[in-house]
Amino acid sequence: MAMRTRKIDRFNIFIRCFFIQASWNFKALIGLGFCFCLIPLARRLFETAKGRAEFLRRHIDFFNSHPYFVTWCLGAVTKLEEEAQRKNWPDMRSISVFKERLTGPLGVQGDQLFWNRIKPLTIAVAMAVGLTCGWIALPIFLVIYNIPHFYIRIRGWRLSYRMGFDIVSVLSKRWFQAIGDKISTVGFFVAGVLMGIAAWWSLGQNLAVLIAFCLSAIATMALIRLQVAVKFIILAVICIGIVVGFFTL
Repeated sequence: MAMRTRKIDRFNIFIRCFFIQASWNFKALIGLGFCFCLIPLARRLFETAKGRAEFLRRHIDFFNSHPYFVTWCLGAVTKLEEEAQRKNWPDMRSISVFKERLTGPLGVQGDQLFWNRIKPLTIAVAMAVGLTCGWIALPIFLVIYNIPHFYIRIRGWRLSYRMGFDIVSVLSKRWFQAIGDKISTVGFFVAGVLMGIAAWWSLGQNLAVLIAFCLSAIATMALIRLQVAVKFIILAVICIGIVVGFFTL
């Protein structure tokens, strides 16, 4: 019986995570996909079909996570299963509990970072490029979006495989929230610029409208940084539009 995975085994496990949602279902969510990812591990750690079946049966239950953050659990589970075989753990319940505890945090972190921040930001950038440069916006969107996507998957896999149970301490530091706040700030600025470009493009390249939107974007970003109430931010943007419109009549 092998006690450690080889690099090729870990590579196969990691590659499978890109297909983890292919077997999504209402009962286990991505639990079946998680089990699918661990098949190379089962083949490496267990020589008999019975041993592999028992191993996979433990990992076929309910599991959920943001698909990009699943490696933050998958790598740790791979490490822990290796240790369990090497040290002959009498009970595997701790690994199951570990997976259950990560279900909520990994889902929330991923949704907030990607669906609420990175995805809208990259779409706004692509739209701005599309209005000014045309079709090149599509490959730009794919590149910008997938850089953090692949980074999160790779970093999560490598870090969690190295730390095992201790990966929880990294996730509890809330550094994803700090990154998300910075992305939100950039997103507000890009949204303002996008609105300006859209107005300039749709209103016959009216310079006054472009100036108004750019000033509004800058003012919005500054006021948000100062934690000004939303109603006052809206009022300030309206005033900017009125003033610019008055001086350009």
